[in-house]
Amino acid sequence: MKRFLLDTQILSCFTHKHAQNREKVTSKILLLGKDDKICASILSLYEMEYGVRHTENEEVKQISYRAIQFIKKNQNISILSLSEEASEIFGELKEQYQQYKKLGKKALKKHNIDLIIASTVIEFQAVLVSNDSLFADICKFRKDFQWEDWTE
Repeated sequence: MKRFLLDTQILSCFTHKHAQNREKVTSKILLLGKDDKICASILSLYEMEYGVRHTENEEVKQISYRAIQFIKKNQNISILSLSEEASEIFGELKEQYQQYKKLGKKALKKHNIDLIIASTVIEFQAVLVSNDSLFADICKFRKDFQWEDWTE
């Protein structure tokens, strides 16, 4: 059994009819084994809820709201919460990423949510599904982190 944690962008591809990479993401999901699990971070729901309230486009707002409801009610998607163990991984991972990229504290701060999601992936020994290249960097210095881009 493998767990695949879909990040916010990938969840949007999967749940919005007109998303640019919807067909690619959907085809990858259909290829998963019967024992494989699809997961999402609670932080993705936070980001999506903000997106619903931030947009002024009513059509986008309604599509996004339906996507959130679909994720929340879908029994095939497990929502992973934040944990004490992942907080320890986060502290270590953030320090490693800062050293790897040689970032200042202000530049590093904008990556907090992505690094928290990566920490959750490490804790649950999942594979992160994202098209964000930040995660390719993490793979270079964390052997316990797995990442795939299903939009390629």
